[in-house]
Amino acid sequence: MKELEEFLKQINITDLSKATLLSLMKKKEKENKMQTTLNFIGGFTIFVILIFAGYFYYKMKVTGGLGSSALTFIVSDIIIVTLLGILAFLIYSMFHFKRKFDKAEKDVDKIREDIMDRSYEFWRTQEELQERYKVFKYLKDSQDINLFHK
Repeated sequence: MKELEEFLKQINITDLSKATLLSLMKKKEKENKMQTTLNFIGGFTIFVILIFAGYFYYKMKVTGGLGSSALTFIVSDIIIVTLLGILAFLIYSMFHFKRKFDKAEKDVDKIREDIMDRSYEFWRTQEELQERYKVFKYLKDSQDINLFHK
């Protein structure tokens, strides 16, 4: 964010353009944060599933099977119940953060498309049009935001 602010100070564009680009950058940072969180929770969920599967397999081998009731087998072991609870919480968290990520992604796309659609308002003079290419290239190279096309 600081890099973009410094870059925009060097460029001769309107305050409206700068404010919109900074807003876009804030939304992009939020999207990246949500994606990182979602990836972490997804990886941790897979880890817990592997632990659960390994422990469940181990218990089945030790006891010789499920016995008469699978529900009794599961409920009688506190570790299995705990792992199931953790898995339920992690799966809920994944869905929750996926919704937040989708919203953040939608916000970034909305501002991105707004910048492209209202380009004539942001860059009115010939000088500003020349600066536009520098800004678009900077955002694409350093921030992974492509404003060249929808």
